[in-house]
Amino acid sequence: MCFSAEASFIAGAALVGCSGLTFGMGREMGARFLPLAAFPLFFGVQQIAEGVLWLSLGDTSPSVPAAMVFLFFAYWFWPVWVPLSSALIEPSVMRRRMFMGVSAVGFGFGMLLFLPVLLQPDSLGISLVQHSIQYDNPRVMPDDFVRYAARLFYAAIICLSLIGSSHPQMRGFGYLILATMVIGFVFASYAFTSIWCFMAAIVSASIFLVLRSMRSGTPAGLGIGKRES
Repeated sequence: MCFSAEASFIAGAALVGCSGLTFGMGREMGARFLPLAAFPLFFGVQQIAEGVLWLSLGDTSPSVPAAMVFLFFAYWFWPVWVPLSSALIEPSVMRRRMFMGVSAVGFGFGMLLFLPVLLQPDSLGISLVQHSIQYDNPRVMPDDFVRYAARLFYAAIICLSLIGSSHPQMRGFGYLILATMVIGFVFASYAFTSIWCFMAAIVSASIFLVLRSMRSGTPAGLGIGKRES
């Protein structure tokens, strides 16, 4: 896979533009839908941050602030925000409580991943591997076993609250996110964080379809996850 500053900036700008549509729809549907509507905006900001990092890779030292912004979203923000967004629109009280619990777990897990590199940014390794950015966090993930276990746990936090939703539209979106995870695991483990976030960012544009179908009460048209609870 080949990525670049241009790809990150284009994706980021497109998603920020898309967020105007999703926010408008979220406001119509109610405040509890706004966190879900914000997905394209936050993914867009994250991609723009990585675009800035791409521009600095030719320097003697990559941009630490840009890397910190990107990793804040990747390590800490999404494991909290995704299950929280799912919980806020969940009609089932039991599932809503479960998703809130997953969000709390995501907060603790994200803190474990992000705080070490925030407090000691020199411990973070940033390099270009096969035309993609590799983030190496040896203080938290010192070997392959810990790295793969952390990725599986991360995937569970992100995906279970989507696939487990009572809304078929959310389940469809969750399966798309799961697909990006699997692709990242199988084909791009050398730069999983960067590549998964890029693919998930592109997929986040489908939040517009999810919200539109939820507003109209019709299936999302994503082609998957349409069974009834």
